[in-house]
Amino acid sequence: MENLLEESNAVDIFIGKRLRDQRLKLNLTLTEVAEKVGLSHQQIQKYEQAKSRIPVATLYQLSQVFGVTSHYFFDGLQLVGKDYLKLKDKDTISQARSSTLNIFIVEDDPADELLTRRAFKDCKHKLNIFAVHDGSKALEFLRDKNAVLTFPRPDIILLDLNIPKRDGHSVLKEIKRDREIQDIPVIILTNSVSVQEMISVYKNHASGYICKSFDFDVFQQSMMGLINYWASVVVLPQTA
Repeated sequence: MENLLEESNAVDIFIGKRLRDQRLKLNLTLTEVAEKVGLSHQQIQKYEQAKSRIPVATLYQLSQVFGVTSHYFFDGLQLVGKDYLKLKDKDTISQARSSTLNIFIVEDDPADELLTRRAFKDCKHKLNIFAVHDGSKALEFLRDKNAVLTFPRPDIILLDLNIPKRDGHSVLKEIKRDREIQDIPVIILTNSVSVQEMISVYKNHASGYICKSFDFDVFQQSMMGLINYWASVVVLPQTA
């Protein structure tokens, strides 16, 4: 994750330099540029020094001021993250799969948690399961860098929507806003059959929506299909 942060900072530095170069080329002062986009000259200076990230809308305004396309600010940019460079050298994505699928369950109902665990009992894949029982604990666990000492980083998250402290909708949004954990697939498990709810979670980047069946055999079949997909079909990132 440090590589992702370094890469993000490198992008800001690159754009800031392109901004300054074009401003000087046009003989514009910080104040002149600031007035044209409705900002302070201090803010423009922060952009140039990569001390503040430039919003897309502001970047578009600056391109209009400078008489260039928005692509100008990215021309010549190369990703510099070590992981990216290793991947680029290989030029392929490894199809090798981890022998264990790490599943993080967020479920407040003990009976539903037990049923979910039972549904995995006859699974042919090796599973490592960890559960918490409210939204706040879920986010706390996912953001705790020391948590991997007790449980590996999850490969997938099974999230119930009706959980205390922070409901599932809130937890999903927070996960997908957090660059450190937003890549983890989140599958919603719910008793609801609300179409609006389903649309909402997909708009917030859920990777799946499964209605819990009152028929255990049907529920177990759904869980087996889920595990087979994430363990055998797709390729998940291999985290060290």
